[in-house]
Order: sequence, then C-alpha cells, then structure tokens
Amino acid sequence: MKESSSLSWWTTYWIPLHIGIRIWLANRMPIMDCDEVYNYWEPLHFLLFGTGFQTWEYANEFALRTYAYLMPLMGVAKVYQAVIPFLPAWCWPLLSDQMVVDNDHDSTTSDNNNNKVALFLLLRSTLAATMAVAEVLFCRSIMITCFTRSSNKNNNNNTAAIGETIGIVTSGLLLTSAGMSHASGALLPSSSLTFLWLLGATAFLQRQHIAFVTIAILATLAIGWPFGVLMFIPLGVAILVRERNNNLGDFIQKIVLITAVIQATVMLIDYQHYQKFVSPIWKILIYNTKAGGDELYGVEPWTYYIKNLLLNFNYVVVGVTGVLPLFVLKQDRRIQQLLILLLPMYAWLLVVAPRPHKEERFLFPIYPCICLGAAMSTVTIVDGLLSWWHNGQAPKRRTHLLIQLLLWSPAAILSLSRGTALAKYYTAPLTVYSKLQSEPDIVDAMVCTCGEWYRFPSSFYLPSTIDSFGFVQSSFEGQLPQLFTSQGSGPTSPNFFNDKNLPQPGSYVSLDDCDYLIDLWTSDCRENDFIWKPIAQDSFLDAERTSTLHRTLYLPFLHEQAETQGAVEYIDYVLYKRAEEQ
Repeated sequence: MKESSSLSWWTTYWIPLHIGIRIWLANRMPIMDCDEVYNYWEPLHFLLFGTGFQTWEYANEFALRTYAYLMPLMGVAKVYQAVIPFLPAWCWPLLSDQMVVDNDHDSTTSDNNNNKVALFLLLRSTLAATMAVAEVLFCRSIMITCFTRSSNKNNNNNTAAIGETIGIVTSGLLLTSAGMSHASGALLPSSSLTFLWLLGATAFLQRQHIAFVTIAILATLAIGWPFGVLMFIPLGVAILVRERNNNLGDFIQKIVLITAVIQATVMLIDYQHYQKFVSPIWKILIYNTKAGGDELYGVEPWTYYIKNLLLNFNYVVVGVTGVLPLFVLKQDRRIQQLLILLLPMYAWLLVVAPRPHKEERFLFPIYPCICLGAAMSTVTIVDGLLSWWHNGQAPKRRTHLLIQLLLWSPAAILSLSRGTALAKYYTAPLTVYSKLQSEPDIVDAMVCTCGEWYRFPSSFYLPSTIDSFGFVQSSFEGQLPQLFTSQGSGPTSPNFFNDKNLPQPGSYVSLDDCDYLIDLWTSDCRENDFIWKPIAQDSFLDAERTSTLHRTLYLPFLHEQAETQGAVEYIDYVLYKRAEEQ
C-alpha cells in the first residue's frame, strides 16, 4: 500500500519525535502515587537485589498482587544491568539530572549505588518508550486501516483525508496531554492497561483478531488488574460479530486455549513466590467488591474525576462530549466504526466513577479514548463547515490541518504549562534522594524519613552500602510497608499485616538510630535541629499556601512575580546528616 505524502512525512518525522519526547519526559515527571513505589518498584527491587519494602497485598495471607506483572520488566532490567557499566557518561543528562556522573571517565561509574539509579532511569524511559510506540501504532492504524477500504471511489479520497487528519490530531493530543506525560512512564497496572489497550485497539482496526484476543487476555489476567476487561469487552463483541460468518466455534476454542495458557503461566509464577497455588486476580476482585474494602484508603466526591480530567486535558475533555451524537448523524460507515473505540470509555466511567474510592490512575485507560473522541469531533465539524463553505467540495488537507493546529495549540500550551508545573513543583524527592549517591560516608548507615514516607522514590535511590532504611513515627495512623524478609511472600515470612489499614507494631524506627534523615524543613520530627546538618535540599511547592492558579499551572515570569508577592510558597525538601558528637 502506497503512503500519501502527509502520511510519509508523519512516519518519517513525527513518530521519532513522539517517542523521543516520551523518553525525555519520563524521568522529569514526579512519581505521582506511592502505590507505584511500594506495590511495584519495591517488589521489583526485591527481585533484583534481595531488599525492598513489602505491602500487605504481597503477604502470603492475602496475596492480592501477582508477581507475573513484574517479570517482563525484571527481564529487561537484567539486560540493562549488564550494559550500564559500558554506557557513556554523556547519555545520562539526556534522561535526567538525577545521576552523579564522573566526567573524567567515558563511561558510567562502576559504583553500584550509581548503577541502581541508572537502572531506574532506564526502566522508566523504557516504559515511556513502549507507551509511545503503542500510541503511534494506534494513530497510524486509524490513518491507514480504517480509511483505505472503500467501494465508493468518488468518496474515498475525502474520507481517507479525514482519517489521516483524525490520526494526526489524536497523536498530537496524546503527545501534548499532561495526563499521558506522567501515565506513560509509570509502573502501574493502569498504565500497562493503557498500553495494552492501545495495542489491542490497533489489532482490532487491522482485523488481527487472534492478536487482539491474546492482548485482551494478558491485560485481564497477567497485570493484576482484572477490571481492565471492561476496556476490551466492546471491541471483543464487535470481533465476535465479525467472526460469526467464519468458523466461530474454532475461534472460541482458540480463545479458551490462549486463556488457559496465560492463566497457567501466571499461576505458576505466583506459586514460585507464594509457595501455594493462588489466583491474585480472583482475590482482588473479591476484595474490591466487598463493602468498604478500598474505602479505607479515602473517598472522594463525584467531582473528583471532572477536576482531574480538566487538569490533565483542559478543554480537550469538552471536545469529546459531543462525539456520540455527531457521529450517529455522520453517514459514513467507516467513520462510524470508530465509535466502537469510544465505547470502552463510557463503560469504564459507568463502573469506575460511582465508586467512593477514587484515584487519578484509575482514569489512565481512557486517556487515548478522550484524545480520539476530541479529534473525531473537531475534524468532522471542521470538514463539514469547510465543505459547506466550498459548496460541497472537499476542503484542502493543508487548510484543514492548519485549522486543527489553531484549535488545539492553546490546549497544548496549557498542557505544557501543567506538565512543567508538575516537574518544577514536585520532583524534589527524586532530586534529594539522588544526592545519597555522592555521600562518601554512607556505609552501614541508617537512612530515615518521617511524615514524607509516601514520597519515597523507591530503594533504587538507596546506596547498597547502607544498613537499612526506616520510618520514624509521624502523625500517620495507617499501616506502613515492611521490609521484605528472605522468605519474600512465602508462608514462613515473619512479617505481619492486616487488610484494615491498621498500624502494625514494629513498623517504625527510633530517630536516635538514624544517621540520615530526609524530610520537609517544616517537619516536627526533628526534636533538636542542632544535631541535624542539612547537606542537600531542593524546593518543593507548598500547595496549601499557593494560589490555585499557580499550583495548577506554571506561568513564566508571572510565577516568579507571584513568588515575590507571597502568592507562591515553597518549602525546602532536605537531606539531613546527623552531626558528629563533639
């Protein structure tokens, strides 16, 4: 199939740009959720290095998390561990400023402390890069698959032009959205579900039905978040309708076989770690359907998701609201079939939105649908208006793309402002913890944190030479993670947990045992400031004392002016070292 000139340009220039920007942003965004650290990065660190924090979900008694989810990234990490010592020093500033680089040598220092941070940076970049690949494959499949099959040659060119424009606009909205910027590099089942849905939707558009089935079953059984099946049901039903005139029985047999193989593989992996046959998928379903289960971790009003979507997508969200009636009226079957790709968004919101416990990450899977729906609405409206203006003639493609650029450039600027705000305001924990790499005396030391336990960026930032990392008691009254023992999630592990979010004895360490302390400058954990010497610090936004506008967006010049006027306040995020006794 010969590509159009615009598609050829998009393939040559836009795809590499899309992937490159995702990689560049991956480690410049803060970690938005402590669940990402304690439920995924910490168990991965335990699998790789034998140390890390365990949450109650990984306790043998509860077994709500599947280790199968971590296996692919663990394999990638093993490869990176072998090559990191040979990578040139100049490559690290491209990924992040969190590496302590020895500029006197051509390669990364062989120090294992530095290598752990390097591994973390590469893994986050890999997650972002794979998401970017899935995004561009999805948009490309819209451009070349849906709009090249037509028996009506007179209308084919205009419809193909609309399809290419929808694909280009969708890609632009995905790339520039603040929500996708931090979802793409996150190690969370909701991010992985977004990635797999993009691949599944691509397979659906290209009529690769077995590939779609495999991806959908992986998303349901292998990532530890079975609720993701909702995102695949509408497309799956459409595929069954397509297959009804073929050998439907044979197709269903293949579905059963693929399901059995994937489920058996997942259970064997979990058996290795829990030392019993268990189905975390079933257990997490039961837990979340049980009254009051996840509500222990907070409830939010119905407006929470509306505010969240406006923060991450601004008026792009408004664009998607009119897509259903618009495309019902649009008399083109090839464009109408894109409605099927939007049905998962409505199914997801119907189930997720009413639940009292709400998290930003729960919306990740519908982010591509939002961008696609907004693109479909505006492209169709603009095409109709231009056709009317030109007395029914198809508008020029360049004119149409220019109008789309004018329509969506403000949204991109707002998203850039939001993304810059997140990176500027909230990345201090990553920066400060990275300074531990350059501490020469951090051998057999105890590193501690207090009320900031939920911003701990993972054990990848802890030097391998330290004795331990611990939590000093603060005002937090819930259950904290505990260090994995050598038994891991096995039945003989001495760790005790509960599923009621009640504090467990032995979760805290004494401040007197700490050699280093990482906390906000305003923390009341330090009883005597004379014994704690600040050795590194970075600015962290004080959201409570900052105006709504300036904590939402970063506005150059205006932000600095507001800071001098007291409308923007920062707190120092500090690494302290215990002063030597005189």
